[in-house]
Amino acid sequence: MVTNSLGFVPIMDGGNPRMITGIAKEAISGGEYVFASGANNVVSSGANSFVSSDLEIATGASGAQCNGVAIGNAGSTGAIAFMSRGVVLSTANGTVTAGFPLQVDGNNSVANLGSATIAAGTFGKAVGRALTSAASGGHCLVNLNL
Repeated sequence: MVTNSLGFVPIMDGGNPRMITGIAKEAISGGEYVFASGANNVVSSGANSFVSSDLEIATGASGAQCNGVAIGNAGSTGAIAFMSRGVVLSTANGTVTAGFPLQVDGNNSVANLGSATIAAGTFGKAVGRALTSAASGGHCLVNLNL
């Protein structure tokens, strides 16, 4: 797994980073791309039926699964927050080009959307756009927009 050795590195949040909190299904480290992996049919039509443990968070987001980037560390069943909007530092998987939409690869790296560096079948939606370019293994600024 390739992640930034410094973990979660926020650069700017634009004043509205959209933090979401849930319960970690497994150990999660800051800077990992995460997705919601909660149980089905646990809430009703009223907000009073929702509790934070209904939202379970897992790591290894790829393709269209990505919901954001973990902002801290948590063990299994611990509370974890993730950011779904803002600018973060990410590792590049293949060449990343400034201005291009990006996708995540399941190993906490990003690549240009549709890039052949990500295994077939895991192509997904754009998680944001590159603000800076990077060579494979380097770091780039990602403007998340999930």
